[in-house]
Amino acid sequence: MPSVVTDVWNFVLVHPLLSLLVAAYDLIPDFGFAIVIVTIVTRLVLYPLFVTQIRNQRAMQELAPALNELKEKYGKDRTRLSQEQMKLYQERGFNPAMGCLPLLIQMPLLFALYAALSQAPGLTGDSLHQVLIPFVPNPLGPDQHLDLTAHWLPWMIPCPPAEPGGSCGLGAHDPLFILAVIAGGVQLISSIMFQPAIQPKNMDQQARMMQSMTYYFPLITVYFATQYPAGLALYWIVTTLIGIIQQYFVSGWGRLPRFLPFLRSIPSPADRTLAARQQAALEEERRDMRVGAGANGPGAQNARERRRAERAAARKKKR
Repeated sequence: MPSVVTDVWNFVLVHPLLSLLVAAYDLIPDFGFAIVIVTIVTRLVLYPLFVTQIRNQRAMQELAPALNELKEKYGKDRTRLSQEQMKLYQERGFNPAMGCLPLLIQMPLLFALYAALSQAPGLTGDSLHQVLIPFVPNPLGPDQHLDLTAHWLPWMIPCPPAEPGGSCGLGAHDPLFILAVIAGGVQLISSIMFQPAIQPKNMDQQARMMQSMTYYFPLITVYFATQYPAGLALYWIVTTLIGIIQQYFVSGWGRLPRFLPFLRSIPSPADRTLAARQQAALEEERRDMRVGAGANGPGAQNARERRRAERAAARKKKR
């Protein structure tokens, strides 16, 4: 990176993130807990963005039965099916593209955390003082270095490292890949919970591709977690676990009970309202399809569109 870009990148994101880690380290002198604390704080700050993802996820589960019926009726007419799906999405306030927004927001944070973990081992007390936000106290003496050890992860490389200048603690790779496997496991759980419990009977190519990513993305997570400092894997584990908790309360278990049947006996807070909303969306779509089948003239079509707009406006007003 050119020097100016690097300076801006450090000033805007890397050094503030490093300052947060040091502030957390001042509270609890364990770098593993520091990453956990900063991850939780980051999730809270970005919560408004995750709310959008959660609402879209909930809407997708509500719409699953209605989408199935649309595909059964218009499956052979791809253009009409696409039109009806978009109308249903608009009526229910669902935007498929918004589901990727939190992931796009998290990518710069991952890169910044990687840069912070890469810079931290080489910083002495004097150089750390130059990058910290002014109100964050410096825990190091002039010639001391940050201890990146997570004392509750005993298999990690201890600090200081055996070789001078080598990586250690959460700034090094996980030698046993334990954190990488856990990161992939929690990502798999989150991805399966993200899928609606009722799957479309006739999935199109895009839907099949998205479903396959449910199983590919955890493998990608494991691969990258083995290639980069273990602190990144710890960050991903914590942020994904928080996401799983949010998913449980907002949209329930999703498709997870298919693989873990015992979860069917553990209802989530979302189950009752989700079932009611699914039935309401299904009945509304059936009424609209009956109107369309019974009268295909411009007047009937306009009446149908007007009812859709009225329902969408009513839901938007309730929010």
